[in-house]
Amino acid sequence: MQPSLAPDILKRIDEILADVVKKEPSITSAALMSPEGFPLVVQMTKEENAKVELAAAIASLGSLSEQVAEQLKIGDYEDLVLRCGNGHLLVRRIGAIGMLAVITEHSAHLGACYIILDFLEKSLEIML
Repeated sequence: MQPSLAPDILKRIDEILADVVKKEPSITSAALMSPEGFPLVVQMTKEENAKVELAAAIASLGSLSEQVAEQLKIGDYEDLVLRCGNGHLLVRRIGAIGMLAVITEHSAHLGACYIILDFLEKSLEIML
């Protein structure tokens, strides 16, 4: 079931994600999606259908990561980092609301991206 967030909160989250994408050149996209994969706020240059498909795929990766961590008994899932030839995908669960994802360029400094991800997580948790 898709969480219900007030329109003013969604607007503020959209502004925060847009600001990160605008100010940090190595981050090309940022999104907040429900645990079921519904896009709540998406800041990316993809067409609308691609946003829905991407949100579902990212939520699936997060869910799978949680299951693997549980089965291996290595603690709770915290982050997922997918390193690819042209960039990175960083995914983090944000409470019961869903998954936060950022997509970076290949040359991105992942330490700096984690600092931004921490900032986003704290900012979103305060609003939610």
